[in-house]
Amino acid sequence: MAEAAPKKTTKPRAKKATAKATTAKAAPKSAPKSAPKADPKNAIETVSGIVTTLARTNFEEGVETARAVLQSGSVKSAVELQSEYVRSTLKRNIDAARELNELTVSSMRDAVGPYTAKFTEAFEKLRAA
Repeated sequence: MAEAAPKKTTKPRAKKATAKATTAKAAPKSAPKSAPKADPKNAIETVSGIVTTLARTNFEEGVETARAVLQSGSVKSAVELQSEYVRSTLKRNIDAARELNELTVSSMRDAVGPYTAKFTEAFEKLRAA
């Protein structure tokens, strides 16, 4: 009796690590002044979600790539698989870093926004004197 070859199952790739994917309640990037301020806990949760999803995605894709490299038939295909993995990982990490940067800048603007007008007013009074 011949044994059947085991079926090769592929897991779906994890979603791109983004704030949109991790939380639907993320504060808009440029909220109007009349809008309520972003909740700092929400920003922290969003950052945590982005980092967690990014780490999970990188790990899962790394394992998939390692398996594919080990099963590849030639050095050329192994190098191509690794090169594609490095390109996709680098792009994903850069995109996540940009998003984290935007979220950080937005949160800092929201945090210092109330004080900006007061400092500007005090500076103008000082300059006029």
